[in-house]
Amino acid sequence: MLEPGKRIELYHPIRKGEVKSYWFKTFSHNTFNELWDLFYMIGKKRIPDNLHLSEECIAYWIMCDGSLDKDKKTMILHSQSYSFQDNIKLFTLLNVQWGLNTKVIAHKDKYHVIKIPSSDSSLLNSIISNHIIESMSYKLPIKVKMN
Repeated sequence: MLEPGKRIELYHPIRKGEVKSYWFKTFSHNTFNELWDLFYMIGKKRIPDNLHLSEECIAYWIMCDGSLDKDKKTMILHSQSYSFQDNIKLFTLLNVQWGLNTKVIAHKDKYHVIKIPSSDSSLLNSIISNHIIESMSYKLPIKVKMN
């Protein structure tokens, strides 16, 4: 598939208005096997024991899988594809390495995600602000001033 897919539903039973979905496919390459081996064991996604979360890593994670909660002040890191135990590893890394006060919370009564409370917004911004691209700054509860 060389062109992105597109689905448009004009009527949705829950959401009012038009619902759009876009997706794309990527190609695999042997260059990425080492990363695959780090994050997958017997075909199951996992967090390696020796993971280090750099400033840049956290920024990319937020740009890809971060969202603001309904209060527009609390950051949610969508880590639901990992087990509860792996979410505990991630939350521990964020708290110990970076002094954040994250929590693992239930999401939609099915999954677990990581919550960064609004009280950590300034600290979070100081950690990642040099790595957030301007078009993604809307994901932050406090607007990051771009250099």
